[in-house]
Amino acid sequence: MIKKNSNKQRFSNRTYPQKLCKKPDCNLEFVPTDGRQVYCNAQHRIDSNNDKRKVVDEIESDFKKKAKKNKQIMIKIKESINYIKSGVTNKSLLLYEGFEFPIYHRKQIDSDTNREIQICYDYGLILIDAKNDNYIIEKIPNK
Repeated sequence: MIKKNSNKQRFSNRTYPQKLCKKPDCNLEFVPTDGRQVYCNAQHRIDSNNDKRKVVDEIESDFKKKAKKNKQIMIKIKESINYIKSGVTNKSLLLYEGFEFPIYHRKQIDSDTNREIQICYDYGLILIDAKNDNYIIEKIPNK
C-alpha cells in the first residue's frame, strides 16, 4: 500500500482584524494570518530585528572600545617611572590620560584590605586615599 504525502500545510479558519505594520516607515494595514503577527511581511520583521540588534551592537562596541582604552591607560601608568617609584597614581593623571571611571567589567572586594577593586579586563584600580584621590593599579590574575 502506498501512502499519500500528508505534509499539507493546514490553515486556521480564524480571522484577525486589520493591523498597522509595526515597522516605523511602513504605514501599510494588513490582515494578519496569526494573532502574533505584527509586520505586514517577513522582510519588515527581519529589518526591524536587525535594527534592534544594531543598536545593542553599537552599545556593546562602544563599551569595549572604552574598556580597552581604560586598560591601556592603566598599563601605561603602571609601567611609568613615576608609578614604579611611588607605587600610586592620582585621579587627575587618570582623567588627563582619558580614563573613564564608570567603565569597568566588574567590582570585587579585596579580601586583605576590604577595599573595592574596579576591574577592567585583567587590571584593577583600587582607591587607597580618598582624601588625595590616590589609586594603585594591580594586574588581576585570571581565576
